[in-house]
Amino acid sequence: MRSFDGSHHTISFSSLSDATADSVIAEQAAHYRALGIEVEWKVYQHDNPPELLERIERHGFEAGPCETVLVLDLRDRLNWIDEASAQVIRVENTLQVELFRSAAEEIFKKNYEFTASELLSAIESGSARHRAYMVIDGNAAVSIGRLHTHPQSVFGGLYGGGTLEQYRGRGFYRATVAARAKDAVKLGARYLIVDALPTSRPILENLGFVRLTTTWPCTLKL
Repeated sequence: MRSFDGSHHTISFSSLSDATADSVIAEQAAHYRALGIEVEWKVYQHDNPPELLERIERHGFEAGPCETVLVLDLRDRLNWIDEASAQVIRVENTLQVELFRSAAEEIFKKNYEFTASELLSAIESGSARHRAYMVIDGNAAVSIGRLHTHPQSVFGGLYGGGTLEQYRGRGFYRATVAARAKDAVKLGARYLIVDALPTSRPILENLGFVRLTTTWPCTLKL
């Protein structure tokens, strides 16, 4: 479960059953409503009980579009990583963060203030755990994506990848994936993992990503 005030919560629900699910969901919903925090509960296809998504929605969570969890083994020979035609810039200063944020808000139609502040903090501290990437056309970012890594994890996570509608079909999204894959390898990741929307799933599968499961991001509205 992830809260949108910037803090992250990992909660184990291994004991969820047909008998306990509703009470646990109600408890969590009440807890975060009392805190005044909007949170996201990721429901996976293999979660129990089987109708967990419907139960969560009955308690006020709003399910987002279905996403496909895809993984790529970076140890395989991936020639496409070095064949991207578009030039991708890694975001490394305040002006670039603003360009990234502007594109993200236009693509995804939501506020990216918190993400922008996270990126600035990472840049200022010299951290490589959260990086952003973009393709520039003129004075604007037209395609973007982010990479999360951790020195104690074999996974690199792809987040927030997207391209302005008028620039799609030119290989820009693929180029941002390639740039992130290169850095993930340098940072020690063995795999890339991503929750892909239907628009990006075919591109990623064509690059060798393999389906693991499906998931729904469910947001508790305040």
